[in-house]
Amino acid sequence: MKFIILTFVTLISFNVNANSHSGNTNAGGCHMNYATANYHCHNTKYQNPYKTYYYVKYQGQSYGPYSSYSSCMAAIRGANIYGAYCSTSQY
Repeated sequence: MKFIILTFVTLISFNVNANSHSGNTNAGGCHMNYATANYHCHNTKYQNPYKTYYYVKYQGQSYGPYSSYSSCMAAIRGANIYGAYCSTSQY
């Protein structure tokens, strides 16, 4: 009986709560966390200098790059932010 209780206590003490998200990243290795509307990066990706990328413009900040206009707009819709738009300018 002690073994079962000890095993149970050990399993509970090593239980770690991890919050995750979808993990889909844009062309730069970043994405918008839809639950909090925060933009963050994981792994930096190298961009093709000959491709057009789109950036979310919101409250004077630029977030991106996104590989297409539709993925840029999807990030805005998913984050449920108003007043943002997509642009090809990084600045």
